[in-house]
Amino acid sequence: MGRERQCRGGSLEADILKWKATGGGTDRDGNPVTKPTSLSSAEVIDGLCQRYGSLPSEVLKEDASLLKMLYIVDLGKTEQT
Repeated sequence: MGRERQCRGGSLEADILKWKATGGGTDRDGNPVTKPTSLSSAEVIDGLCQRYGSLPSEVLKEDASLLKMLYIVDLGKTEQT
């Protein structure tokens, strides 16, 4: 994976560290500090790998319908499940 740049010009690592340090919200200049999209994507892939015992390369070959199915499963969960 190459280094990804966020729209504000910072490095991905710096953006993640800033998000972790602030827990979201806004920075001193009033700009929103949100979780980087690349981090969210990596967390989804990592979670799928752990859930199904697969390598990231296998998960990435799957159709996007897998994410839709997991979303539907999540919607149907009750507090007990």
